[in-house]
Amino acid sequence: MAAFCRSHADLKAHYADSGLTFTLDGKLVGDIAEATAALVFGLQICERRTPGVDAHTRCVQRKSVQIKGTGLPKAGPAFTPGEGIADHLLFLRIDFARCVAEVAYNGPEAPIRALLPEPGWTGTKRVSLNKVLAAAALVRADARLARTA
Repeated sequence: MAAFCRSHADLKAHYADSGLTFTLDGKLVGDIAEATAALVFGLQICERRTPGVDAHTRCVQRKSVQIKGTGLPKAGPAFTPGEGIADHLLFLRIDFARCVAEVAYNGPEAPIRALLPEPGWTGTKRVSLNKVLAAAALVRADARLARTA
C-alpha cells in the first residue's frame, strides 16, 4: 500500500500544473486517459475544467477535445447528460495489467454522441464498444488527430 501511495503522490506532483487531480474515487482512469492522450497527441489540457471538454489541440484551428478512457476490456465510453460537446473525441482503452493504452476512437465526437439516448436521459450511459469500434472504422484519416509522440 505504501508503494501505491508514493506512486500516486508522484503522479499528482508530476502533473500538478495540469489541473488533473488523479483522485481515487473513479476519476483516476479518466485522468490517466487525459494525461496519456495529451502526451501522445500533443494536446493542451484545460486548466479550468469545462464540462465535456478536456483539452484543445495546439494547431491554428484549436479544436476542443473530449477524452474518455476505460480499464474495462469490453466497455465503451461513458457519458453523463448536460456535458458540453467537443469537436473531437478520443476514447482510450487501458490495459493496466500490460501497462498499455489503445486508441479505440479518434474522430469527431458527434457520431458517438448520436448513439446516446434522446435528450432527457439521466445518470451515466455507456455507448456500446462494438458501436464505437464500428464508428471508428468509418473515420477518415484526415479527420483523426495526428500523434505527436
